Amino acid sequence: MGTSRWRGLVNSGPRRPRAFTQDTAQVLAFDKKTRQLRYLPAGEGNGEVEPGVTWRGHVARGMLLCPATDCGLPFGRVVAGGARRHHFAHRPGEGEHDDVTGPETLWHLSAKDVLGRWAATHPSLADWTLHLDDTPITLPDGWRRPDVLAVSPDGVKVAFEAQYSALTGTDWKARHDFYAKAGVVDIWLFAHHGPQWRPATTRQRHRRELVWRDPDWAATVQLSGLHQTMLRHGVIPLWLDPTTQTIGTATTRVHPSNTSPGERLWEDSAYTLPPRRTFRACHVAADALQQCEVDLEAGELFTPARREQREEHQRLEQDEQAARDRASRHEERLQAEWDQHQQQERRRKDAERAAAEARQQIPLKEQFPPLFRQDPPPAKPPWWKFWPRRT
Repeated sequence: MGTSRWRGLVNSGPRRPRAFTQDTAQVLAFDKKTRQLRYLPAGEGNGEVEPGVTWRGHVARGMLLCPATDCGLPFGRVVAGGARRHHFAHRPGEGEHDDVTGPETLWHLSAKDVLGRWAATHPSLADWTLHLDDTPITLPDGWRRPDVLAVSPDGVKVAFEAQYSALTGTDWKARHDFYAKAGVVDIWLFAHHGPQWRPATTRQRHRRELVWRDPDWAATVQLSGLHQTMLRHGVIPLWLDPTTQTIGTATTRVHPSNTSPGERLWEDSAYTLPPRRTFRACHVAADALQQCEVDLEAGELFTPARREQREEHQRLEQDEQAARDRASRHEERLQAEWDQHQQQERRRKDAERAAAEARQQIPLKEQFPPLFRQDPPPAKPPWWKFWPRRT
């Protein structure tokens, strides 16, 4: 089966939601009535925020405020037209946030709100207690306050960290070890913009593991030293797009090491796996947050992309084992043929040796009778043979 047919099989599956487009649309608003954040679902700008109350009407009455810490002004309208995602907008000349701190603070707030809403409604976390940025984890040598903390009835703790600012691999390792020492499962989600999101360069896209790309994969980004440190410790980097409520999983199209660079790649010669720690870039597979769940045994957020990676990893192990079995059988066959050849050579040499020994037991007179044959002397012709004839 060729590569083109394989791509057709990939495209025949369900398409993942479009995400990680670095959209700056504001989809969260602070409701003066409920004193809570309101999330505007995609395509619902013309709908109702609650029975009998539309989003547009709620905005017109000044009930929805901008949640950015440097703003707080009421939104002026709901943008619900065209191809862009439905979102809130300020009146012209109002609520102009700083390009660096404003959207980043807003998106971090959006990320925490999205994670809290997901944890509160997810079936696997139905009986868990949630804490949004208000419960620290303390140890004798320090403390950490996760963005979202989920606590099970039997005391299991899961900390969600939405990382939007720069962070080194050493600092992440220290925080990761802190949570491990405290017995807390830590799940890290990175921003879809800023220092945690840098598109891959053209040169990186030409690397072997990035040449093939699933059309449903959202983007191709660089892997920083922080991400490579995570991969070194068995943690797969994840990204969060709060605007579309989508989780991105680091993934690549990995080929077996025995495939030469010039060899044509067939369906069974590549596998969808997490990137290696030596990779400089990777693809991002996008999945809806509602399709994800917490895997306490593995200590990670289990996305559909991670499920596919695990299945592909099992397939890779099976194929590698099958290849080892084939190589072993081939080696055994070659060894058997060589042993048979050696045995035939030994039999031939043994036969020649036995024949030589047998010849040594035979007298030379019998071996070479012509050399020992004694012919009688020729008979003397009669005397008349020499008598001259009369003429």
